[in-house]
Amino acid sequence: MAPKHRLNVLPKFLPLFFSLLPFLFAGQAFSEEGLSAQEIVERMEVLMRGKTSQGSLVMEITTPNWQRRLTLKFWMSGKDKALVKILSPAKEAGIATLRLGSNMWNYLPRVERTVKMPLSMMMQPWMGSDFTNDDMMKATSFVDDYQHRLVNREKEGEKELWVVESVPKPGVAVVWGKIILKIGDDYLPRREEFYDEKGRVVKLLEFSDLQILGGRKFPTRWKMTTLNKKGCSTTLSYQKIEFDLPIPEETFSLQSLKR
Repeated sequence: MAPKHRLNVLPKFLPLFFSLLPFLFAGQAFSEEGLSAQEIVERMEVLMRGKTSQGSLVMEITTPNWQRRLTLKFWMSGKDKALVKILSPAKEAGIATLRLGSNMWNYLPRVERTVKMPLSMMMQPWMGSDFTNDDMMKATSFVDDYQHRLVNREKEGEKELWVVESVPKPGVAVVWGKIILKIGDDYLPRREEFYDEKGRVVKLLEFSDLQILGGRKFPTRWKMTTLNKKGCSTTLSYQKIEFDLPIPEETFSLQSLKR
């Protein structure tokens, strides 16, 4: 009788065991510090974006056939307002891009014309670079549009890195099928891999040269490489950036494009 009794114990506990599985594996979504992947990504965005940010940077575009160097000035407020203007070279100086909510405009000074950009153009290259219009204008809310989970921990020298996998939330229209993000324990990004819907990595964004800018540590060099285009990459080198300073509301207006 004793052996029969022991055989009946496991089936009795199976329902309880399986009911606990979600709770047992839920811990995999949290870091050793108790932060969820969502919280880690949110902290990263706060450091990288701030309530407002404004400054200047140099964009260097490299292709197998030509190179281009642009000096830019930018202003950003929250997640829905952004203005970028080209200062040099003279040929492109004065070209400006404005984003308000889901709307975006380009100003072309040579023809003194303001053109509204359709949503279908958001993933097109900005000024022939490896960054899209969406990348440059922060038009996608990465934190809100994707589901985030921790998949690994890595070491980069003495620095611990969180590896976060981000996939689109159901029903949200985004271009990437998946993003793999590596974030330091200082909550600053080190690397982003962008995957298409077929699971192929298409672009790679690397962050480096951490310096103190605007009173906080910030990766001053961003290099975007288009992996299916040999010899194509774009580097952003931040020269100056200030966070959380008031920006006049009229900065983000169609009139400001022409100033």
